[in-house]
Amino acid sequence: MEFYVFEPRFVVALSLDEVRGLAGACGSLATVNLGLGRVRVGVEGGVCGFNVGSRFFSVEELLEASRGLDPRGILVYVEGLGFVRAEMWWGRFYKLVNVPGGAPTLEIDGVHMHRVEDVTPWEDAMFKVRVLKVKPGSRVLDICTGLGYTAINALHMGASEVHTIEADENVLSIAELNPWSSELSSEKIKIILGDALEVIEELEEESYTHIIHDPPRLTKSTGELYSLELHRKLYKILKPGGKLYHYTGEPGRTRGANVPAKIASRLKQAGFQVKGYNRRTQGVIAFKPGKPT
Repeated sequence: MEFYVFEPRFVVALSLDEVRGLAGACGSLATVNLGLGRVRVGVEGGVCGFNVGSRFFSVEELLEASRGLDPRGILVYVEGLGFVRAEMWWGRFYKLVNVPGGAPTLEIDGVHMHRVEDVTPWEDAMFKVRVLKVKPGSRVLDICTGLGYTAINALHMGASEVHTIEADENVLSIAELNPWSSELSSEKIKIILGDALEVIEELEEESYTHIIHDPPRLTKSTGELYSLELHRKLYKILKPGGKLYHYTGEPGRTRGANVPAKIASRLKQAGFQVKGYNRRTQGVIAFKPGKPT
């Protein structure tokens, strides 16, 4: 089993709105790190700018670095590289995308990896953890790490340990540029790199109290993450009385398709008892029969 050591690489991260706010805030406070921090903008040596740690950033260099930045884009300062855009090409195009009012989302080849309509990616992850009632002492498995929002929220709810599985190492590399993902470096979170179906085979049976399965939306390429084969494997590693949240989304709803119902049926075939569909989080909630151990 291969574990990934998560190491945040950004010194400071800024949306275009934050760059503009810093440019107009000399002598006052301004927001940085995608809403997570505030700094005082002042004058040093006749230059207007701000400090992060031992590094002084001038407003002038920010404006120069942000020239031509996509309004949805994110600018990050990385030691040894300077200011770079939080986007990379590794056979596919990965990009951190600013979401007003909250944590950014990840786009891969232009496709959002989070829900962004009427909810921020962070809120969506928080609601999923809450609907599953993760509590202090829980041992959680999170499938499809992404930017880590679900795993981090499980930690915030008191989970004693979180294992999270991610198949794409490039996703984790770009998460290291995201301030909202920093807590993935917690000792209580272990990131397992690999294909979910293969990794789960190596996990101990009946070892998790909660499973949060948050796959990308259903397509031909993601079908195995919605399969009966996976559901049977999840059943084996969940403790008796343990709970499962399975994101389904609502693809094809306007055409009369009912993906949640199909997933609920497969979960029942795997042995789960299905509690129902949660429309707020667009997922199915189920549990494994038996008394908690």
